[in-house]
Amino acid sequence: MTRLYLLVFCLSSPLCALLAQDKSVSIGLFTGITATHTWDTGIDRDARYSALHNLRFAPISINYSVDYEGFGFFINPGLVNIGQHFQVVNTSGGHVGMRNVHQQYANIPLAIRLHLIDLDFFRLSLVGGGSMAFLLDADETIRHDAARLRFPSQVYPLLPAGYSVEYDGVATPEVDDYTLLQKRDFRSYQVFALVGFRADWDVSDAWRVTADVRVHYGILDPRAPAYLDKLNRYEALYDLPGRRHDTYALVGMGISRYFSITKHAGNGRKQTKGTPKRKTGKYPWPGPRKKKPRG
Repeated sequence: MTRLYLLVFCLSSPLCALLAQDKSVSIGLFTGITATHTWDTGIDRDARYSALHNLRFAPISINYSVDYEGFGFFINPGLVNIGQHFQVVNTSGGHVGMRNVHQQYANIPLAIRLHLIDLDFFRLSLVGGGSMAFLLDADETIRHDAARLRFPSQVYPLLPAGYSVEYDGVATPEVDDYTLLQKRDFRSYQVFALVGFRADWDVSDAWRVTADVRVHYGILDPRAPAYLDKLNRYEALYDLPGRRHDTYALVGMGISRYFSITKHAGNGRKQTKGTPKRKTGKYPWPGPRKKKPRG
């Protein structure tokens, strides 16, 4: 039993010390933009594509942050759109179309922040952590002109009507928004590791403006295992077997309502910023008025 008490004491002591510190709490709304790079070993060695980067919208997120002296934490759930464009390249090296990858997640990042600069009105922090993301929508489409493209010989038996094997590639008809992958072909969740910087400006005694720059790396292949099995059997017309990981950069801005909680050592009471100070006298009520003696 003594060992159990000792274990509880050792685990609770750091928590009690943390709760006894002064802290700043903020909650607000954020928005931002993302830029994605898709690390796909199949596309990288596929002569039919060349990478083209683009921006997507992270429309809204809610930020809840707690900061102590020197460090802090935040959770920032919201919607995020990621994905990349790839130009379709013919056998002569010309660009004849576009492949579009799109994913939308409900993303829940949780991170710790280490304060590099901590002034009364400004704070710059290094952030690191992870996030759990749940897929809301996804698709992958391709469009291209009638052209000659380099298909792997393994898919020749799968070529539909209108595709013909020529000496310098495969002659293809015009394709308009052909769906390569649907939502069911993607994994229903993703795990991201994140690192970046956060800057806070306290523009008043109640409001804070925040800027975020973060990089997120997808741990899992975003495609479903069933589709990967199909891919490895060369049953995907416009794909080569390979692993894929998504990395996206997020630039965000937000505004938050914040308040400070001060722990007074003398009486153990908490006081938030803007709360009137208690009168400290012999009595909790005003003393009697003094009158001049009558002459």
